Amino acid sequence: MMGLGSFADAILNEPLAGGFATIVVGAVVSRLLFGRRPAWLAMARVFFLILLTVLLLRGGIVPYQPMQPSGVPLRDAIVGVLKVAWWFWAAWFLVSVISLVIVFEERPREGKLLRDFLSALIYLAAVFAIVAYVFGEPVQGLLATSGAIAIILGLALQSTLNDFFSGLVLNFSRPFRPGDTISIDGVTEGQVVEMNWRATHILTGNRDLAILPNSTIAKAKIVNLDFPSGIHGFTAHARFACPPAQAVAVLELALLNARAILAAPSPSIRVVAVADGQTDMEVTAFVDGVGAAGTAHNDLFDLIYRHTAAAGLRLAAPQGRQHASERETLPVERPHAEAIIEIMPLFAALTRDERAAIAAKLKPVFHERGEVVVSPDQALQSLFIVGRGVLSVVAKRELGDIEVLRFGPGDHYGEIGLLTGARAQAVITALAPSLVYELAKDDLAPILEARSLLAHELGHAMAERQAAGRMLTTAELGSGETRQWLRRWFADRLHQLFELEASPRGGRGG
Repeated sequence: MMGLGSFADAILNEPLAGGFATIVVGAVVSRLLFGRRPAWLAMARVFFLILLTVLLLRGGIVPYQPMQPSGVPLRDAIVGVLKVAWWFWAAWFLVSVISLVIVFEERPREGKLLRDFLSALIYLAAVFAIVAYVFGEPVQGLLATSGAIAIILGLALQSTLNDFFSGLVLNFSRPFRPGDTISIDGVTEGQVVEMNWRATHILTGNRDLAILPNSTIAKAKIVNLDFPSGIHGFTAHARFACPPAQAVAVLELALLNARAILAAPSPSIRVVAVADGQTDMEVTAFVDGVGAAGTAHNDLFDLIYRHTAAAGLRLAAPQGRQHASERETLPVERPHAEAIIEIMPLFAALTRDERAAIAAKLKPVFHERGEVVVSPDQALQSLFIVGRGVLSVVAKRELGDIEVLRFGPGDHYGEIGLLTGARAQAVITALAPSLVYELAKDDLAPILEARSLLAHELGHAMAERQAAGRMLTTAELGSGETRQWLRRWFADRLHQLFELEASPRGGRGG
């Protein structure tokens, strides 16, 4: 049996046969073993290219010189085939190097267009080299003919070529990548899902696919909402019927209350205009990611409304509407506790007199900034309502303390301890000078006894708040429970706690 050394000697003594063997083995090895490993594929191709070059030079065949006929047609044909194979193998190697560079730069998707274009140029150059060095034909005539054809095709495909070369410019300059959220001329906004030869595909916020020609994008104003970082800013406007200093104080508390808004970069507050006792304000805030901007924008307006009411102020009518009268621009004269009860969804089902009765029972407690309001394992036997300021709720987790909530005017806590007797599982700290009202169990009982359906209405409000993640949960209350289950649970607990009779609607049917 022929050994490895004998096989190598045979290959070296017969360069033409060795060249064919190298081509076959190299193609099989490259495709089967390293097809999905660009780095190894490039190294395998360069190894077999060097081996093929050595064998051809040993056989007196110079691939980059015109072929000289030997007088033996069969040998000339074999030499021609090997030289053609050498040029295509060299082009194949260069193409693998291009693919390797694109992979190492971590841009395989957006680099596909550039890779295909350069690969086509490399193979075209290989074809011209084969014409010149294998068949010995001058390429000037071919280039002239190709140029004329290119001019005709260029005129016929002017729009398509414009899109193509614009796509190349976009790939070189890289103003965006697939996965980025961009805005085109402020008209089309969405996530880039694909870039091809002709167009860029953008998935809009309405989940529609917008296909924009590359030439249009190259001429447009492009705003990359994910670069240089994922931080995204948004602007909100509000009009107050109060002096600028009071409006700024309200907005500062609302921004502090919004957990989604980042502390760095810090939000900015700007007075836009002051006229007729009204103050126009502009707020610029930042969130982590474009997707969080919409929710943060809505939450900020809700907090602005609540902190405005807590400060005893009013929001003014939008510009263009009839100006409010002097009476309407003044703060509403009513007790602060009653104003807070008015904005609470928990007591929305009560009549105004009933809300006033509850407000009269509230006991105010003031907390300075940085003061601990609730400590872990503290027993809360009352319902606590935030009247002014901002409270931070920090829960202990295995990986450390994590802020889970921020309470503002109209928010409440302590209901779980009131209903179950469970102790607090978090630390609540005042982030700003705050006012908290305490509503004791004995003060709430007469109202619940007077209205048997109120327990179910309160249970419904608590369930909605629990499902929205605005209440502190305990082990007994799982976060995955349905609203219907939570509503029944709260209503039943209220009936048991206050020893109420079942309502006509049924305690379990909620």
